Amino acid sequence: MDKQSLFFTCIIAIVSTLLMLMSIQFLAKKLNIKSEQQEKLKLSYTIWLISILTSYFLFLKTALELIENSIEIIIYSKTIENTFLVSMQKITVFIGFTFFFTFASYFIVERILQLSFGKRLDNIEIEKENIGYYLIKGSLLVLLTFSLITIFEHFLQWFMPTVDTPFYH
Repeated sequence: MDKQSLFFTCIIAIVSTLLMLMSIQFLAKKLNIKSEQQEKLKLSYTIWLISILTSYFLFLKTALELIENSIEIIIYSKTIENTFLVSMQKITVFIGFTFFFTFASYFIVERILQLSFGKRLDNIEIEKENIGYYLIKGSLLVLLTFSLITIFEHFLQWFMPTVDTPFYH
């Protein structure tokens, strides 16, 4: 493990987590889930938030491992001239797909639950404190994430930098 790649990986984890929290806040406002006047957090909202964050962190763990490996390959490569630019491209691709897979799995779970329970609005369910619904929704999201994680890892490996090894006779 190189100190530079470990340092970049920590910074990436912090910045991407902040971006994810901002995007969840945007999603909550778009769905009209959490009002600004609420003083106390509802338990159903907390379960909703924790399930999305758990899914995100599971995808992020895989992405950070591949980011660290790709940064080490890029740093020690003799053929890459601008290592910072190439590293930022790989980081952007990996974190972007992490966000994509997180929200795609969230919306897949939404559609699966619409087939099972019918059309339910999240703002009404959170207002009614429907904890059982959000426990089912959260556990389904985490289980779907576990099943998608190997596909996600193999997909991200398509974007790993290649290592040129010379062959001598």
